[in-house]
Amino acid sequence: MVHRHAALRRKRGVTIPLVTVVIPTFGRPQLLKRAVDSVLVQTLSDLELIVVIDGDDPATVAYLQGVADPRLRYIAHESKRGAGQTRDTGADAGLGKWVSFLDDDDEWLPTKLEKQLALAPKDGRAVLMTLSHVVTPEGDFIRPLTPYDGRQPVDEWIFDRTSWFKGGMTFLQTSSITVPKMMFDTLHYRDTKQHEEWELVIRAVKQLGYSLLTANEPLVVHYAGQPRPSLSKTYTWEKSIAWIEEMKAFVTPRAYSGFLLSHVGQNSANVGEYSAILPLLRAAFAGGKPSPQQLFRFALCWIVPRGLRRNLRAKLQGERTAAPATAVVETAPSTSRQ
Repeated sequence: MVHRHAALRRKRGVTIPLVTVVIPTFGRPQLLKRAVDSVLVQTLSDLELIVVIDGDDPATVAYLQGVADPRLRYIAHESKRGAGQTRDTGADAGLGKWVSFLDDDDEWLPTKLEKQLALAPKDGRAVLMTLSHVVTPEGDFIRPLTPYDGRQPVDEWIFDRTSWFKGGMTFLQTSSITVPKMMFDTLHYRDTKQHEEWELVIRAVKQLGYSLLTANEPLVVHYAGQPRPSLSKTYTWEKSIAWIEEMKAFVTPRAYSGFLLSHVGQNSANVGEYSAILPLLRAAFAGGKPSPQQLFRFALCWIVPRGLRRNLRAKLQGERTAAPATAVVETAPSTSRQ
């Protein structure tokens, strides 16, 4: 493997890395080890890795103290603050020109940062992401199927559903995102404790005028649907309605209703929260512009079991599962820049 050792910049005697990598964690050092290892073997080695422990966690501290790589340091919160504030702590402490986030139960392929940073424009005004290899108990898939190309509002790309059956056309997850440090210092993650990555990207593109550019390879392995605790698994449909209402200035009516009917509706249906049906419908019509496809998919989520929906969708769109997670999978032609 060829490693690119870029000359580290120095400012007033302090080594300045190109990228600050932030991993929030609590209570699962074995999973964290996999994530940390995937960062420290990156072909772009001009980085610092900051692990932020969200609370009292002696086992994780003991593991991190045993890692000899000088690029790694850790910060421990005295009490729990949640995923968004934990990522903020790491990013604020970082010195890199770029900030890249990785969840402690995900991992990167070795060329992730190198190929992602190769997309960066000269002015640095872009949010960079990659495709993800999504590993679930029901199968492995490449997401998104349709990377963002700038031809529609980014919020509609994330939330709207224009097809009757096809799923997975869009996908945006924290472990695939790298952002300019200057941009993150302006926005940060708000203390919403949910949907932080969606809000960060939407506001970067629509409020600050940044581009969203995607490396057209699955360079992140994202483990979804696993039965284990998470700093981010605090979402409720009530809080989601409140969040999209607060975001109303940055989303179109179509994106507003798509978020509630397609995303929140599907998640609520998957766990059998039938009390969410009427409130979600009322909110979608009151603040959004539901499309026939959104309403159809909302009904489908409640009528058809999740496993059957996935199998039906895979057959209708001829979806193939991903290759093993250690392999880079060839995908569709790359998207154009915004």
